[in-house]
Amino acid sequence: MKVKQAIRKIIILGGGTAGWMAAAALANNPVFAAIELCLVESDNIGTIGVGEGSTPHLKRFMDNLGISEKDWMELCHASYKTGIDFINWNGDGQQYFHPFYFQMDVKPAEVFFINANARRRGHGNAVKPDAFFSSGVLAKRNLSPRPNKALPCTNEYGYHFDATELANYLKDYACKRGVRQIIADVVEVSTTQHQQIETLILANGERLSADFFIDASGFSAKLIHKALGVPFQSFADELLNDSAVTVPVPALMDSTQTQQAKYHTRATALSAGWLWQIPLTHRLGNGYVYSSRHLSANAAAKELLHSINLPESTQVRFLKMRVGVSDKAWHNNVLAIGLAQSFIEPLEATSIMMTQFTLERFMSLFERYQLNKQAETLSRQTLNQAVMQLVLGIKDYIQAHYVTSQRSEAYWVAARKVAISQRLTQLLKAWYQGEDFDLLLYQYDQQLAYFRPSWYALLAGMDYRDPKLKRPFEPISAEITAQAISYCQTLVEQYFQPKHS
Repeated sequence: MKVKQAIRKIIILGGGTAGWMAAAALANNPVFAAIELCLVESDNIGTIGVGEGSTPHLKRFMDNLGISEKDWMELCHASYKTGIDFINWNGDGQQYFHPFYFQMDVKPAEVFFINANARRRGHGNAVKPDAFFSSGVLAKRNLSPRPNKALPCTNEYGYHFDATELANYLKDYACKRGVRQIIADVVEVSTTQHQQIETLILANGERLSADFFIDASGFSAKLIHKALGVPFQSFADELLNDSAVTVPVPALMDSTQTQQAKYHTRATALSAGWLWQIPLTHRLGNGYVYSSRHLSANAAAKELLHSINLPESTQVRFLKMRVGVSDKAWHNNVLAIGLAQSFIEPLEATSIMMTQFTLERFMSLFERYQLNKQAETLSRQTLNQAVMQLVLGIKDYIQAHYVTSQRSEAYWVAARKVAISQRLTQLLKAWYQGEDFDLLLYQYDQQLAYFRPSWYALLAGMDYRDPKLKRPFEPISAEITAQAISYCQTLVEQYFQPKHS
């Protein structure tokens, strides 16, 4: 079988977090050592910059680059993230915490699962995840997830950060390792008769050629959609939020709480969406993610400012979001990443995780991809299937936040009535009717983006159940429940509580 011609040059179109993540990852990978890497970005296009939170996966990405937290966090105004506090999602003033789960939580988490199953089958009071996970206790006490002494296992946490500064940090990292940066506007893209990208034509007339291209051009998707015509699947009728209005405030100006959250994200439900509050070291990021079909931009700005006690004259920033996924992330000689590939609204901070997942899968397939035509096709199919599966899994979980809400505003009523997948329909039905939810989680294991602790945190936290249901179930004793809660508190005091607090 004929061996393919080796790839000698890769061009990344677009900077921002996604583009520079790609540049840094490839520059650090010995598989790409002999390949010329070039990134083209415009200084006339600003970054979206709203994704200031991460999942725990980002730590692995930075570790793989050999970057320590002390090297990047201060420069990016970063703080640690233990999870997300969901506030008033049922319109009753209640809240619950979606924690990051790690090995030390196994025993108390099991007690939470049993109590949650008892509740949904008609036994016992509402039970929330907050007290049964170490990160929930950390959030309640406003403590960092970085331990004061060595843990017997690896703990899980994410970050909050300034997305622009993170992109700048990764830019410096990549350029020091040989990535060439070109600041220019791409005005035209030429393709071959076989629908391969051939050259990027710059505003000054210069033509840039490469063997392979990575499309990190954001929502414009200049290569994957505009040049190659790969279809885009919109989720606009399944996830209603398509807009955001944002306003940062200095860290000491947070007037919404007596004690500002330092180590977790807040997600507060509002009339036509939800408000994020993300604590960085120098500012509190605030943003209202909403549906423009249910609220005007001016009304959204007014509601945002009122919610955080700022005057209506405060300057805000408006953003539009394209929610959906490319039919293919990898088509011919183009790999789409970041917003050019997919975007599920920022509720669970999954955008950077998707970029990281795509890059890691691409790098693992790259050597095989170069072997021959058959391996090339198989590599693309493998990545595209994996990306689509993860995107749809994320969509299921995000939709579950809305379709389980009991809020009565027109937006929330509409959000409950959207089309959902057969998989999500079965999961919600099993939970609501007191059936074997864990069996379904097991059956769908390979298709789910989120696993047992997250699903239980959401559905028990929302107290999603049939209030008339009474099915046989033996609840766990109050004594064991108290012991589980005490266990988490003791862990936090032993490993995370400051010595002189």
